[in-house]
Amino acid sequence: MNKPEMRKAEPIRITTSGRVIKAPERVKTTTGKVMATMTIQAESDKRSPYPLKIVAFDINALELMTCQKGNKVTATGRYEWFNGYQLTGAKLIVELGK
Repeated sequence: MNKPEMRKAEPIRITTSGRVIKAPERVKTTTGKVMATMTIQAESDKRSPYPLKIVAFDINALELMTCQKGNKVTATGRYEWFNGYQLTGAKLIVELGK
């Protein structure tokens, strides 16, 4: 009897923008990989603004660390659930000035 093949779902990739409400912080991983997180107040035309955690690795983590509270950012990454919604593997565009 043949088993049906399970297809792995493609991750949901989104682009969102908002203001930084929690300053970036570096997080230590068990593997020693460079990782940083921050929280933005995501803006949407479909719903009211909501907090969204941004997680970045390697060179993107270093870029994330340059952000300051109040900066407007646009981020693209995988949308997933881990103790709340978060954008993982994010790539950032930071708009300088407030």
